[in-house]
Amino acid sequence: MESFTYRDIGEKRNALEHDAATLLGRMLFEFGRLDMSVGLCLAWVGGGKQLESRTRKFEEAGFNAKLEALAADVESFMPKGSKRHSAYSNWIERAHKLREIRNQLAHGRWGFDAANGLAINIIGLPTSTTQIENHYTLGELESVVENLLSLTAELNQLRDRWSI
Repeated sequence: MESFTYRDIGEKRNALEHDAATLLGRMLFEFGRLDMSVGLCLAWVGGGKQLESRTRKFEEAGFNAKLEALAADVESFMPKGSKRHSAYSNWIERAHKLREIRNQLAHGRWGFDAANGLAINIIGLPTSTTQIENHYTLGELESVVENLLSLTAELNQLRDRWSI
């Protein structure tokens, strides 16, 4: 078992915080790109025939509202049971899951367990009995970034294959 000095733990904590912050920054950048891609998908529904009005409608909308609007458009314009309907619906479901994770990561506060290499996201007030802690390795945070990259690429492929 390796023993660490107080200084070693401090250095490990600082390095862990730096690496986690870098990954969280990347996550926010990639989430912004994904949000824009969903917004463009919504603006261009119907080949852009309502581009101005749909742009105004969705430019200030939150990501959840955009996903709900996209789901409604899929229901309206794609036959239920079709490959394209299923592909978009599955994509929207995965996007919602990542949205929830992003919300937790972006709105929680952070602590670090340097000895075990864990970044700890904490939701709720310290005085709350319902406070929740989620522990992440750097690899798990990197996975969130990779999933966001994958979702953006997949949405672009869906739009190329089956525009709404």
